[in-house]
Amino acid sequence: MRKKLTHALAAALAALLISPAFADGPAEPEPDVAAPPLRAQPVAPAQPAAAPPEGQIGQIAMDDVNYTVPAGYKFYSAAEAQAYLQRNGAAAPQGAVLGLIARDGVDVRQSGAWATVVSYDSIGYVPRETAAGLEESNFEADVRSARAQQNRPFEGFIVAPAFEPGAPSLTWAERAARPGAQGADLRHESKALGRYGVAALTSIGSADQLNEIAAAAPTLLQGVSFPDGRRHADFQPASDTVSAYTVPGLVTGVAAQTETAQAPVTEEGQTGFGGLSGWFPWIAAGVVGLGIVGYLLMRRRRSDDEDDEA
Repeated sequence: MRKKLTHALAAALAALLISPAFADGPAEPEPDVAAPPLRAQPVAPAQPAAAPPEGQIGQIAMDDVNYTVPAGYKFYSAAEAQAYLQRNGAAAPQGAVLGLIARDGVDVRQSGAWATVVSYDSIGYVPRETAAGLEESNFEADVRSARAQQNRPFEGFIVAPAFEPGAPSLTWAERAARPGAQGADLRHESKALGRYGVAALTSIGSADQLNEIAAAAPTLLQGVSFPDGRRHADFQPASDTVSAYTVPGLVTGVAAQTETAQAPVTEEGQTGFGGLSGWFPWIAAGVVGLGIVGYLLMRRRRSDDEDDEA
């Protein structure tokens, strides 16, 4: 019994001595540090809404036309006007875009806000006498055809074109989209005639804003003025250029065709010219006739000289 106890103690001692040899080595003591707490990702602050553009009041002096901003309105830059047209999917007026007019307190960058684009087209002097063409029976059909060529929707006039000879100025309104279409479907135009061109006010809005836009149109038009020497009454027939546009052409946006432009093309591919070209056969015949008469006279004179010598 005593011998068995001795063997057991020896085996236990051997196991204690051998176990470190099979271990990976002495373990490195780890610091007793708590794990870092989980934190949520920082939330970026919300971007503030863009501030409305700064508008101007008073008189706005430009090269070709001046504009006096009416009370209760503000005038914005040409860049703001271009951006407004693009947002509303509206065609830019002919000529140079000069600025934008909107009621004070209205943010023109907000959807549904109507505003008026100011522009100037240096097309020359438009005679007021040509306004009679607005009464022609086919005038609206001409407008419809012109809008198709310009790739602009035209659903008819909401306000028929009316010419004021005293100012002189032209005003009309047209539906620029089908009834019920989303967005701006109304285009209201006012144009003031000058010596060297035409200043235009183009209001873009919706049909349910017609009454408000039409009521504001005379006030906005009164703000247009031309510098001294550039008014319609300052026209000098001896030196100034008469425009290729008539008053109806200011509505259609199409210049009046000249005789050369109207010349038909013959089947042989040659152009028939207007003007003096209609007299060309008679002129040619006259030249040939004069040549024949001259030849006969010379021949007769030579015959007379031969007779004298004989």
